[in-house]
Amino acid sequence: MYKIVFNIPAHVTFSQQKIEAMLDPEKFKKVLFVNKPEQLEEEIEDTDVLVTYPCEASIIRKGKKLKWLQAITVGVDAFPIKELHEKGVIITNGKGVHRIHMAEYAIASMIMMARNIHSMIRNQMSSTWNRQLEQNEIFGATVGILGLGSIGQEIAKKASLMGMRVIGIKNTPEEIPYVDNTFGMTEIESILKESDYVINLLPETVKTRKIINAKNLSVMKRNACLINMGRGGTIDEEALIKALEEKWIRGFVADVFEEEPLPSNSPLWKLDNVVITPHICGESTKYMEKLMPILQNNLKVFQGGNGNMINLVDLEKGY
Repeated sequence: MYKIVFNIPAHVTFSQQKIEAMLDPEKFKKVLFVNKPEQLEEEIEDTDVLVTYPCEASIIRKGKKLKWLQAITVGVDAFPIKELHEKGVIITNGKGVHRIHMAEYAIASMIMMARNIHSMIRNQMSSTWNRQLEQNEIFGATVGILGLGSIGQEIAKKASLMGMRVIGIKNTPEEIPYVDNTFGMTEIESILKESDYVINLLPETVKTRKIINAKNLSVMKRNACLINMGRGGTIDEEALIKALEEKWIRGFVADVFEEEPLPSNSPLWKLDNVVITPHICGESTKYMEKLMPILQNNLKVFQGGNGNMINLVDLEKGY
């Protein structure tokens, strides 16, 4: 008999009844729903299965019976990987859940920068009527996608159908629908040189840490826009600020940063060619609804001991 704890923030919409219907009462003796760190800390010691957003290392160390952690997120770099690895905990993530709404964020960001909507919003705040702002379009432009996983491929599809040329990076280059040319990770410079819009979806690993540095920023087109939806640590923020101040690139849209919340003294807040969103592009009112098929499959495998779990995380790779 197992104990399962769902650590789901209060603002996230989900159906407790639907989740409970997935559980075999003969397998799970206790089912709990919590939304505060102190509640999780009280319950973790004898918990076998934890479904959760990122939690502290102290929580995992205290989880003496923990066998499986279902991450609600895709990225697991914010989880205490070392402690989970030492305990031999199985980790699965929410890969695929973000595909639609994050692709929409990417398309919206490119259109916003093409039409200078961010500048018009700033003008509205100061009651400025300026009809001289350049009005461009994404049709015919080249988008370079760093990371052609499920989200990257959905962006490629939407961008291609809107008339864009699509190129991208994948660990193992291969033909991908809607992608005109696929490069390997060592060819990132080629992507940056060719792209009018660069969408960064890379996870933060030893290999990708500050991969977008001064050298790579310097080869980008002067009218190019960088959109960061992956991880803040994949960009050298000091080099980026210099590139934006000196107009090496035209603009930057970011949802993730090396330090979050972004410090109030960061120069990024005041640059007029920057759009900042508070790590919300992965959020959706339909989030838990989209996670259900993954959770249902993995619970079935865990309860019955047959089949394969979806989205097993390779702790050596970090994703």
